[in-house]
Amino acid sequence: MLRYIFTSIILLTFIINVNAQQNGQEGSNSQQGQQGPNQEEPKQKKKEKLPYPNKKRGTSLGIDVSRFLLPFFDEDCVAFEATIKTNFKKRAFLVGALGFENISFDDKSYEYKSSGIYIRGGIDYDVFIVDEERNNDNILFGFRYGMAIQQQQSDSYTISDDYWGDYSSSISPYTVNTHWIELVSGLRTEIWNNLYMSAYASLKIKVASINSTVMEPYRIPGFGKGTNTASLGFTYIVEYQIPWGNKKNQK
Repeated sequence: MLRYIFTSIILLTFIINVNAQQNGQEGSNSQQGQQGPNQEEPKQKKKEKLPYPNKKRGTSLGIDVSRFLLPFFDEDCVAFEATIKTNFKKRAFLVGALGFENISFDDKSYEYKSSGIYIRGGIDYDVFIVDEERNNDNILFGFRYGMAIQQQQSDSYTISDDYWGDYSSSISPYTVNTHWIELVSGLRTEIWNNLYMSAYASLKIKVASINSTVMEPYRIPGFGKGTNTASLGFTYIVEYQIPWGNKKNQK
């Protein structure tokens, strides 16, 4: 019984498809007759680019809270960083940072002290185009140039040698200057009215180190390990934005 029902369904489906194809051909032939052989088909419209939404603009002052976590990974290091960000165009920001880093340790054969400041500045560009009410979030890509000035010294160090014997000496305080560039990407979201949180990942590449031949820095403020030519970094910033240049209808 099921075989006959199944056969009937297939036959009925075939008849419906044939009739539909015939009707479709007749309809297309009639349209061609009405349009004429020389009439061109309408061109497809190009996709329009989405406009950048009307996000809040202003100048943000912030603190990198990830610097406070540094002593948990390196107990000999203390650091602080303050940041500033301001719109110079709708989706572009001028950014800057100022910080310090101090480190001191004694591992019996080597005493080391370093204290220094660093600055970096650059541009961020927002690629997040979603026009939603109260959406002031950003997906950012940017570039930085950084520079650190530190004073380092070693009150005592010992070089062990089984043949000539151990050699002990010290290095007086002197200044080291380091330069680097950064490629950054980050997320920024408004968690409260004008209060933002940002998370950045960065690739830092050292381009110059002045006066570091006497003693290579154990750690470069704002950059990372002194022996590295490239370094990965992470910042987590809490910032407050002072609004300016916004339209009156901005919610």
